Amino acid sequence: MRILLLSPPYVPEFMRNGRCDYVSISHTQWYPIWLSYCGALLEKLGHRVKLIDAPSEGLSHEEAFTRAVDFAPNILVVYSSTKSKENDIFFAGKLKDRLNNYVVFVGPYVSAEPDTYINKFNNIDAIVKGEFDYPISELANEVERGKIKNLVWKKEGVCITNDAAEPLTREKLDEIPFVTEFYNRHLNVKNYRVPSELYPFVDIFTGRGCFWGRCTFCLWPQSLAKGPVYNTRSIDNVTDELKFVKKRMSYVKEVFFQDDTLPQWRIVELCEAFLSNKLELVWSCYVRADLDSQTLRLMKESGCLALHVGYETVNNSVLKSIRKGLTSERMTEFTKDAKKAGLHIHGDFLIGLPGETESSIKKTIAWARKLNPETAQFLPISLYPGTELYESLAREGWIKDGEPDYSDLPREKLHRLSRRGYREFYLNRNSVKKIITHPYFYFFSRKKSIYKFIVSFFKS
Repeated sequence: MRILLLSPPYVPEFMRNGRCDYVSISHTQWYPIWLSYCGALLEKLGHRVKLIDAPSEGLSHEEAFTRAVDFAPNILVVYSSTKSKENDIFFAGKLKDRLNNYVVFVGPYVSAEPDTYINKFNNIDAIVKGEFDYPISELANEVERGKIKNLVWKKEGVCITNDAAEPLTREKLDEIPFVTEFYNRHLNVKNYRVPSELYPFVDIFTGRGCFWGRCTFCLWPQSLAKGPVYNTRSIDNVTDELKFVKKRMSYVKEVFFQDDTLPQWRIVELCEAFLSNKLELVWSCYVRADLDSQTLRLMKESGCLALHVGYETVNNSVLKSIRKGLTSERMTEFTKDAKKAGLHIHGDFLIGLPGETESSIKKTIAWARKLNPETAQFLPISLYPGTELYESLAREGWIKDGEPDYSDLPREKLHRLSRRGYREFYLNRNSVKKIITHPYFYFFSRKKSIYKFIVSFFKS
């Protein structure tokens, strides 16, 4: 089979490969990691694969269409997102009209609202709910569609939902070839950057699912491997991939572990692998803000650079309502320990959680300044059908055009508070001090990001 894996073109600087979809103001592009794992498995099974990540390449609709038609796939796999849904369906429909291929939509956004895609749009032949590596491979191998778990498909105009698959086991995860080897052949690594990480970087999964998995707003744990599920690759398999990166991708300056959040036991296992194998690679990851100081020091010793931490809000009652499982006091203590260990932090703060007020949001911004992570973002909360938070706000009538919209905090004010967060965090003495102390890391390596930030700061 000829299989095209597609992240469709949309608008400039659009990013759908991360945990939310948005137009980036920092030149951010994460790798199409889910499509790439699927592509690596398909190639192992003998299929011919092409991956087009149109947003990262800055492709126009016409350029992406021409590339897709030239490849002439039998199966078109589309990684769609909520904000670009109409665009993605239209683009896939044009390709289907031209090529008469089988069109499958995949990804967390699709998994969160499968009925919206499969029932309302005739150009979509099937969707895959949840992890899609093996279901797409079974489609390519012409397995009877009724036997493919996670598949929702059409038979003579009737929509059929197959049984759900269990999350991938360690054995299944280890069977998938290294995603970095796939990146190396299919993607331009220099198209991917995150302001908080060294450039260029690569990202991989050491495991799938979130061991915490309870937060009401988080998309991946409510749409892919659901709930508190965390299945890992063998540590030897991960170590072998890290050795591949070091040997074959020596230009890469950092490896980012995309696991939803690394639990302490897995962190220790990874640190010991780095140290015992003398890998000498820089790495970063997502963590919950509850690691002890001993683990943080071990991370630094093994080569860890940065931690991505979801702080969300300083308001403890709101943290409890979204089932974060942490208090602002514990997160403050963690931050002090991480800084003492010499680790960088990228802090995520959410604007517009239910129960917030303008005053409490301003307190969160002040708290972020006090915590003083190396980088931070202040985003209005992204809402996705299928998540518990979305369903709750929808019942209350607090959603407008897919965004939170409260009577006392309309979405326009939430966006203004978001920009205020960026201004107060970045335009102050601490930021100037960071640039003077480390000019390359904080300025010269991020000139494009800084320019876009400055432009966005002063929007009304």
